[in-house]
Amino acid sequence: MILGYAPRDLLARFGLFLACLPSGSAVLTEVYGVMSLRDCFWFLAVPGYLVLVATWWFCRNSREEWLRELADAVAIGAVGGFLATVAYDIVRIPFVMSGIRVYVPNSTYGLWILNAEYSTRLTETVGWFYHFANGTAFGIMYALFMRGRHWFFAIVWACLLETIAIFSPYAIVYQLAGKPWIIAIAYFGHVAYGLPLGFMVQRWAASASYLRNLSPIGRIASVAMLLAWTVGSLTYPKQIADDGRRANAFVVESGGLAPDWLRLRKPGPIFLKNGCSGPSTVVLNGAELPPLAPCEEREVAIGAEGIAQLYAKSPSFRSHSSFVLVDQVAEAKLRKP
Repeated sequence: MILGYAPRDLLARFGLFLACLPSGSAVLTEVYGVMSLRDCFWFLAVPGYLVLVATWWFCRNSREEWLRELADAVAIGAVGGFLATVAYDIVRIPFVMSGIRVYVPNSTYGLWILNAEYSTRLTETVGWFYHFANGTAFGIMYALFMRGRHWFFAIVWACLLETIAIFSPYAIVYQLAGKPWIIAIAYFGHVAYGLPLGFMVQRWAASASYLRNLSPIGRIASVAMLLAWTVGSLTYPKQIADDGRRANAFVVESGGLAPDWLRLRKPGPIFLKNGCSGPSTVVLNGAELPPLAPCEEREVAIGAEGIAQLYAKSPSFRSHSSFVLVDQVAEAKLRKP
C-alpha cells in the first residue's frame, strides 16, 4: 500500500490527476509561452475531460470496490469543484458591483480558445465554460487523494492554486502584480472555493451516497439548469448586438463602447468610431483622449502588450469598461524560429 492505496489504484488516480492537469495549466502554458491556450485546450484538456467522463461512466457500477471508489472520487470532486466555483464567483459579486472587473479573465479565455478578434456571445459563453471546467477539474484533482480529510485542506489547496498564478506571468497579464487589494480579493474568492469542496470531500460517505442515489429528476434538473444558462448566454441581447462588429474597432453608442473586447496579435492601432448623436470622450488606461466629434472615426495606437482598458464618459455618466487584449506571450514566442 502506498499513501493508503493499492498500486493499481494509485496508478489510476495519478492517471486521472494528469487528465485534469491540462485544463488547469492551459492558462499557464499561454502566459509562459510554452503552448497556446487554444491548442492546450482542444488537444489536451478536452481529451482529458472525456477520459474523466468515461472513467466515471464505466466504473460507477463496477463489481470491484476500488473502481466504484474511483468513480466516487471523480463524481465528488466534479460536483464539489463545480459548486466551489459557483461560490467563488458569488462572493465576488459585491466587488463587481463596486466597479472591479474580477471576471475579466473569463472573457480572455473565450477569445483565446476560439482564436477570435473580438468578443461575441459565443466567446463569452466558451470563456465561462472553460472557467467552470477548470474549477471542476481542480476539484477532481483534490478529491482523488484527499478522501475524508478536514475541509481546511481544501482551502489550502485553493490558495496554493492562486499562489501559483500570482507568482507567474498571469499576475502581469491580468494586472494583479503590485495590487495587494486585488490579490486579497482573489484569495478571498479561493477561500470561498475551498469550503464547499472541502465539506463534500470530508463527508465522503454522505456525499457518495447522495450522488449515487440522486433521482433522475434531480439529474435532469441539473442538466436543464446548465442548458438554460448556456442558452441564456448565447441569447443575451447586449452580446447579440455586439456580434458582427468590425475587428479592431470600438463603436461609441448609447453612452458606451461595443463590443466588450478586442484582441490584437501584437501592439498596433485600433479604431474608435463615434455615433452621430453628439461628441464623446473616451478614456484609455486612465488618460482622456481628445473628444470625438459626432460620426468621427479615429485611429488610436495600443503600444503595450497585455490588457488595455477603455470607457466612454460624459459630465454625468461613465460607461462600463471595454478592453483590448494584446497577445504578449504565447503567440509571439510560438512564432519564433
